[in-house]
Amino acid sequence: MINLTDKLIPGYRGAVESWECDQMKHMNVQFYSSRASTSLAHLLNAIGLKPARIREERKSLRYRDLRIQYMSEMHVGAIMYGVSGIRKVDNGEIKAFTHLFDGSNDKLSSISEFHLIYEDLDTGERLEIPSDVLESAKRLEDEHEGLYEPAPMRSVLLPAKPMDHMFETNRSAVDVWECDAYNNIEVRNVIARFSDAASHIMSSVGITRAMQRERNLGSAALDYYTEFNRPIRMADSLVLKSGLLDRMPKNFVFGHHLINCDTGEVVNCTTVLGCYFDMSLRKAVELPEEYRNVPEERLLKHQI
Repeated sequence: MINLTDKLIPGYRGAVESWECDQMKHMNVQFYSSRASTSLAHLLNAIGLKPARIREERKSLRYRDLRIQYMSEMHVGAIMYGVSGIRKVDNGEIKAFTHLFDGSNDKLSSISEFHLIYEDLDTGERLEIPSDVLESAKRLEDEHEGLYEPAPMRSVLLPAKPMDHMFETNRSAVDVWECDAYNNIEVRNVIARFSDAASHIMSSVGITRAMQRERNLGSAALDYYTEFNRPIRMADSLVLKSGLLDRMPKNFVFGHHLINCDTGEVVNCTTVLGCYFDMSLRKAVELPEEYRNVPEERLLKHQI
């Protein structure tokens, strides 16, 4: 177990269920987000945003942006624990993090780094952080130099503006069971839509599931950067548009726009860096030639 200080908040302890693992035989990205959200709830409680207060005031700290890195795979039955902390309190925002560990060896499995802003949970209006919450957050503020902090993402980031060569990869409405107590979508269910989109992007470059099986290839997300531009609420109609943002010798970069069908707004904008790996060796391989054959002018990075 990592050394818990009085400025680290324990937030999660559990195990990986079989239904949380995907066809790549590891825990799917959406369930990492579910555990990180659980850990965040404990951090909010520690700085004065107790569940009863949030229910009464209908205001809380919410993600402005979220950076997720996946460091090592988790498989069925693996035990996990998570801790959260605050790195900085500044300009009406709180920079915080959650680390998720493999409980059998204390190996870091995933990290979420994020900025929190205070919002009205009914309207999405940004508000000033209450003084008592701010003071409590400052008491937990620490650089946490001994804990990993990610470097800037190794790719360009997709902006929230209309772009050519993006195509539909998901169409849905937000169901009641996808939402929190305030009818806002849970982060897990945003990430789930991006996970589903990956197969459609592979298909767009000419890779089928049969080809993946023949080549013994798996795919994995390694790094996410997502911005929450507008609230996403129960019954909202959504369309996800995606495209190939960039490519590297061993990595692909996808870009996603999650769009509210009623308003046309990009409510969430996300960049995903990933790789292909040998399913037996569990090691990254060269990017398939189908990605290298995509014309350079179709890469979204050229519109930024």
